[in-house]
Amino acid sequence: MTTEAFNTAEEVRRLLDEGRISEEALQAITGITPEALRSFVSEDANGLTAEPQALSGDQGARLSVLAAQLTVGMRIDDDQRLTSIYESLTVECRLSRSSIAALTGIAIEDLERVLSDPQAVSFEKRYELAIKGAYLINAVNLARGN
Repeated sequence: MTTEAFNTAEEVRRLLDEGRISEEALQAITGITPEALRSFVSEDANGLTAEPQALSGDQGARLSVLAAQLTVGMRIDDDQRLTSIYESLTVECRLSRSSIAALTGIAIEDLERVLSDPQAVSFEKRYELAIKGAYLINAVNLARGN
């Protein structure tokens, strides 16, 4: 098994070059100024520069997470992503399955079924679970200040 280092500047540059995201969208999502973004993606491939760092540590970390989610994360299977939403809500947020069912209006049986075998749930029900789970994750992230 080989592991490759994730080069954030290279991945962001590729996303921009391929037209998968615009500089304006990156600025709106991250709050990083266009000048700082341009400076960051134009740095030497090794990240070596005589100039001060274009991004603060927090900005670099947030941009790195975003770039990873928009590249590597997009390759995750949809059923795996769906179960991960609900696993995050139960493990990280400590919401019980019954609380999630009550908050989303989803039958607990459907929630249990999708967590054990997403393919055993109809496409329509998986769609409902995905939409409601994404909404709940967004609510949690807003409350966390993410």
